[in-house]
Amino acid sequence: MIEIISKKEIEQKTKIWLDNELNNWNDLGKMIPNAPKIDAELPNIDRCKDQLREATNPQERSIIKAGWELFGPQQTYNETTVITAMTGVDGMCRPLGYQAFVFVGEQFAGTLSPQPMNSRTDGDISRIFLTSSSSLFVEYKRYNNSDPLCCASGMSRVLFNIEPKNAKPLLIPVEVVSEEEKIVDSINIKNR
Repeated sequence: MIEIISKKEIEQKTKIWLDNELNNWNDLGKMIPNAPKIDAELPNIDRCKDQLREATNPQERSIIKAGWELFGPQQTYNETTVITAMTGVDGMCRPLGYQAFVFVGEQFAGTLSPQPMNSRTDGDISRIFLTSSSSLFVEYKRYNNSDPLCCASGMSRVLFNIEPKNAKPLLIPVEVVSEEEKIVDSINIKNR
């Protein structure tokens, strides 16, 4: 059985930056954004400290100085590095108020989202692919109003380029491709 998603249901979904005309939120020479404040009622990040890691380079130290906590592995291709950091966790130690930062050498090039993200919400990063020292693409989970929190029904992929501007790197979102996945009940497929 294939679930039919009506046009009305799709339109009811709250639009986020992935649904609008693509504008670059990264500015040349911009500083690392300060970490957002997290609701005091959320679990303390210290109870999930096994997921946190210490800074090992100047880029990571600058992220911590801006109030973030490092998590997950950093990805590197030649001089380009992607680092993820968060400001809080949910009850299952999933990152809240998180961001991905891109550097070329020790210079900050930009972030992979115009604002911090939360796990299990529309626009949450699924995977990051650093394909060269000057390009990457990122998959973002896309939730419809009827999706369970475990399972986003769609995906948006964004291609980013890193371009030198006045001897500084600038991360630029170039293209967004979105798709809705069809939800299939495998038990009923055998009737085909």
